[in-house]
Amino acid sequence: MKITAVETHVCHARMRNWIFVKVLTDQPGLWGWGEATLEWHTRSVVGAIEDVSQLIIGEDPTRIEHLWQTMYRQHFWHGNGVVRGTAISGIDIALWDILGKIHGVPCHKLWGGPVRDYVRTYCHLGGGHMEEMYDVDPADAGRFADLARRAVEEGFTAFKCMAVPETAPIEGIRPLKYAEACVRAMREAVGDNIDIMVDCHARPSPRMGLMFARALEPYGLYWFEEPCWPESVDGLAEI
Repeated sequence: MKITAVETHVCHARMRNWIFVKVLTDQPGLWGWGEATLEWHTRSVVGAIEDVSQLIIGEDPTRIEHLWQTMYRQHFWHGNGVVRGTAISGIDIALWDILGKIHGVPCHKLWGGPVRDYVRTYCHLGGGHMEEMYDVDPADAGRFADLARRAVEEGFTAFKCMAVPETAPIEGIRPLKYAEACVRAMREAVGDNIDIMVDCHARPSPRMGLMFARALEPYGLYWFEEPCWPESVDGLAEI
């Protein structure tokens, strides 16, 4: 059995592109799907997939670890950057999909079996109309509270929101006060039995991320996502 081709399929999903990877084999009807989305880096990831796929054409798709090491190590630059790492990840997922199909089992069976028999779901405020959420003024705490109530009315016991500008670096006291007011309004609107999550989209500096965490701590966040720049490992650890 050999890999014959690696394809990329880009789907526009409103506000961003989704990148899917299809690894084909010489066995009729046997292929695998992976996902390699990296927001706003579509062409970079597609190009990286094309580059690393040349290393695995003609190889046995079931040698997943060997192929991962080949894609990671073979070129002069190893695959520890975000673009190439995303490309390798998408191909790797597709290879596991192929292996699961060969054995007739879902991938979790290959990885040791399921841990639980249910999946708890949450929503992002705005639901299927994400633009509605992204257009809300961070200073409009009442609007955040209204969207939180709507999420609970729709049956969710948890929701995630963005109480900060989504595309701008965050510094200064004003966005901090906005976020605290919005989270306070949401907590008061839904009570203590609903889990609230906040996503900062990695906009704050480590210092600002820590200030955000301290300001929002009284409201019992279920999680605090991307509180600072992803490359600042020490800052993430401190927060």
